[in-house]
Amino acid sequence: MTFEVCKRQRLHGTRPAITPPNGISVLHAPTYAPVRGHGYHPPARPNTLFAIGGFGNAYLTIAAIATTLFFYAFIADLLGPAGEGIRLSAIIVSAFVAMLGATICVFRGLFLPALVSFISMLAIFASLYIFSINSGVPFTFNSGGEYVGIAFTGLFYLTLHDRTFGRLLNWFFNLCIGYALFYILASLALRFGYLDTGGVTRGIASADDAGRSDRLHSAALLLVYGTTYTIVKIRTNFRLLHTIWAAIFALAWWLTESRAIVVVSIPVIVAYLILPKAELIGRLAFSVFMVGVIASLIILIEPNWNPYLYFGDQSASVRTNSIDIASQRVWEYLGTGAGISFGIEGYRPISGITYFYPVDIGLIGILFMYGILGFLVYILICFLGCTSYKRIVSLGYTSDMASAVVLTAIILSAYSLQTPIYNGGSSGVLFATMFFAIALAYSATYRAMNRRHLAARSNSPAKKFCETAS
Repeated sequence: MTFEVCKRQRLHGTRPAITPPNGISVLHAPTYAPVRGHGYHPPARPNTLFAIGGFGNAYLTIAAIATTLFFYAFIADLLGPAGEGIRLSAIIVSAFVAMLGATICVFRGLFLPALVSFISMLAIFASLYIFSINSGVPFTFNSGGEYVGIAFTGLFYLTLHDRTFGRLLNWFFNLCIGYALFYILASLALRFGYLDTGGVTRGIASADDAGRSDRLHSAALLLVYGTTYTIVKIRTNFRLLHTIWAAIFALAWWLTESRAIVVVSIPVIVAYLILPKAELIGRLAFSVFMVGVIASLIILIEPNWNPYLYFGDQSASVRTNSIDIASQRVWEYLGTGAGISFGIEGYRPISGITYFYPVDIGLIGILFMYGILGFLVYILICFLGCTSYKRIVSLGYTSDMASAVVLTAIILSAYSLQTPIYNGGSSGVLFATMFFAIALAYSATYRAMNRRHLAARSNSPAKKFCETAS
């Protein structure tokens, strides 16, 4: 097998990475097996689940199961009552694998990612309990099911630690293609009368918006990442297969009739095609995002600046009313937030009306639901995503993979100014946990390399000569 020597140098002058054809490069630090010549020889793996470097493929398999369950939990709604059992089973198994990943991290001495996973899981039920207190509605555990993906940080950290994260993202892209094909078939079945979404939340009737026909809600993360990865491959290594992928995702986007996220995606993709530097685009995009954050806070203080006042459709009217309610009530919940709602009525016990959806009013809704701490954590997620290019490459993965992740983060962050996309089960919650895992893994690698660098300097002949001379 031949390998391409990557010209990009590692941190602190370490040797360049050897990049296999499958797109996964290896960081040449003493943590891994030394490399001689132009071939990569992986170290022998201990045959135990909890050892450092042990059973890397097992963690990859578990992570692949977790991302697949994310997919099935979403489409189960289309099956009506029959799908509720599938959805509940997917949620239970997802919670189990999330805690399994965190537990393995503990046994392997990776305490920080484990702690992030445990705290995230507890935060879900704490937010449900807070809503129960604020609304007077009895507390129920199963209402937080679609949020359990926020606890996958430990599991994704294991794939980074065992160098299978690249294969996981390749698997995730295949999942995106499968979902796009499923969405196309389901949407066509709905339009031609072969699928009835009566009473199913994933279906949107044309009566809700006269400008759009019957359509289905879409899992934004799966379509966005599939699209960005395809665009990156077309830009760097064009093949006919990439054109077919692009056509599949383009058709899926057309069937979603999701105007806002498409409007956000187009300039990001055009910017990458003109200036293929995802790292630079990410930094610029986060600066623009912060301008949007400030604008959201201004709208919260002065609702008359609400941009939805200038649109006449029904969705704009609902969002205008939601912003009015949030601007009046958010100050009561600034510390802890109003919490995660559950039940058919949602936030009606707090707002007094049925049509109040904090998730439809951007970061204002995040502040309302999770308080100031949740608001700051959400901004941190967007920052980690938009600036993750350097971290991913420094961990030994290809620039194509890093570019696709960053472009996805940019689109989801920008779209969050209207709809908080890193919140909830059918959104980018999986990538939010990946960003935390990448940041933790990069920080640990940087510290380890810095310690080795300082140790090498302390043992250098020049230093010993100086010490002898003194």
